[in-house]
Amino acid sequence: MKLSKLSIILATVVFASAQVHANEGAGANAATGSAVGGVSTGVLVAAVAGIAVVAAMSSGDSGTAAVAAKTSSDTSTAAATSAAAGATQAAAANTQQNAALTAVSALTTGNATLTAAYNAATAAVAASKASAAEAAAAASDLAAASKVSVLGVVNAGRTICAAATTCTKAELANLSYKAAYTAKVAAENALYANKLLSDLRVALVAAKITIPASFDTALAAANTAALAAQTAANDAIKSYGETLTALGITGTTIAASTGTTGTVGTTGSIKL
Repeated sequence: MKLSKLSIILATVVFASAQVHANEGAGANAATGSAVGGVSTGVLVAAVAGIAVVAAMSSGDSGTAAVAAKTSSDTSTAAATSAAAGATQAAAANTQQNAALTAVSALTTGNATLTAAYNAATAAVAASKASAAEAAAAASDLAAASKVSVLGVVNAGRTICAAATTCTKAELANLSYKAAYTAKVAAENALYANKLLSDLRVALVAAKITIPASFDTALAAANTAALAAQTAANDAIKSYGETLTALGITGTTIAASTGTTGTVGTTGSIKL
């Protein structure tokens, strides 16, 4: 038997209403949110005590399919996981970048052009290392925040009970933004450092200096890690957007990282 969208909505409302009234006696520690979308969206979410309500729809062609809506805790946890992975990959790129610099450091002395290229690459690697550490910290903060109850009970857009130990919507959204943003910065910085190392390689070749095999091996590994950091950062950005949707609020949009060379702003920070 096929259930209509309206039937699903009505059934879910009854369930959510019953749970809200049941929690009224629990006092300020009851924490949950419910969000209701229009019938045209075909989606209704009731999150009570951190439990997502599953709307089951029956189809004559494909049988029964259960559709579970993601909660803000689900999406922010996903963002934290991706951001942490991005930070880890950026740090891995930094390790390889340092190895590449070590392999050619003695070959750049006495040549102003090579020294300048080497110093520029060294500074870029240092900036990349700092941003990877910042991204790791932001991911850790979000992971911690995602483990606690969020919002409190929400009815018709009004918060009717909130616990003192929970994160607010704005706080969780901000932590999600910071984790995704810094993950992107770390990836972009790692890519940019690789670009400067590639520029250094070109300068060495132009000076007719043989490139050590260890330099090329390290640079290749750094490129692989930086691209993995970019992929993870973009996953974090996607999860950040899903967190905003789950929370029912708007936030600053973060564009996905693209390209393979990174982009550095005039002040030395990444322009996002």
